[in-house]
Amino acid sequence: MRKIALYGKGGIGKSTVSSNVSAALSNMGIKVMQVGCDPKRDSIATLCGGLLKPTILDETRDRGVSEEVILSCVHQGYNGILGVESGGPKPGVGCGGRGVLVALQMLEKYNIFDRHGIEWATFDVLGDVVCGGFAQPMRAGYAKEVYIVTCGEILTLHQITNIARAVRTLAEQGIETGVAGLIDNQRGVPHEREIVEEVAELMGVPVIHHIPRSRTVQDSELKGQTVIQAFPASPQADEYRALANKIRNNTETFIPNIVTLKEIKPIVAKYGGGFASPKNGSQAAS
Repeated sequence: MRKIALYGKGGIGKSTVSSNVSAALSNMGIKVMQVGCDPKRDSIATLCGGLLKPTILDETRDRGVSEEVILSCVHQGYNGILGVESGGPKPGVGCGGRGVLVALQMLEKYNIFDRHGIEWATFDVLGDVVCGGFAQPMRAGYAKEVYIVTCGEILTLHQITNIARAVRTLAEQGIETGVAGLIDNQRGVPHEREIVEEVAELMGVPVIHHIPRSRTVQDSELKGQTVIQAFPASPQADEYRALANKIRNNTETFIPNIVTLKEIKPIVAKYGGGFASPKNGSQAAS
């Protein structure tokens, strides 16, 4: 089974990217499962028909741990894709990363991937890797191939260096993990492509794809669907299919260099500040 993980800070669009990649892969005849590793529980919303699907953490907390309970958390969606949400603690109580740990343990204990014939698992992970719980997919061997979703905004670029630092730290501890590339989910920053490419070069990892801004993303999410499902003939759907193909054909990962905010600032300043222009509207992100 091929296992990849998409990491990114909250709001950068990693769930949108993950879901469209999963949808595109399913159209290639691959049996896909997407695992949402974020307390917001919105990873599989456009794949499996809406928010508020039962999550592993909620169901095991309320009903106990059993095969029946875990199977009830596996939801079928678009084109036969299966989706699972790890969930999170009650607001103000507990650790958000614990849901990730519990979900992975339960999926393994009840052999969920094998029993459903899964060929490809996409783990959609919140990039707050200061918390060890969100690094759990890497520690547990589910994230040997990490893709980091970014954009050209300076604060996002700073955050992805923390994700890269976590990958490097775990790799130095003997964990088999590495960054396969950056995914530039563009926000309308002037010279965004150039900024992201230069930061990636400092990190020693490739930019696997630049995803342009498009109103099609919001339009599809208003329908509760991925772009691949809602607007399959659109240029934006072609972008996600191109990204999915690149990921499918990828064979390399890299141990990233440590890059500091001090090194990022001159790159961003050279191109005009690293903030999106309000006139460009907003890119859907989840």
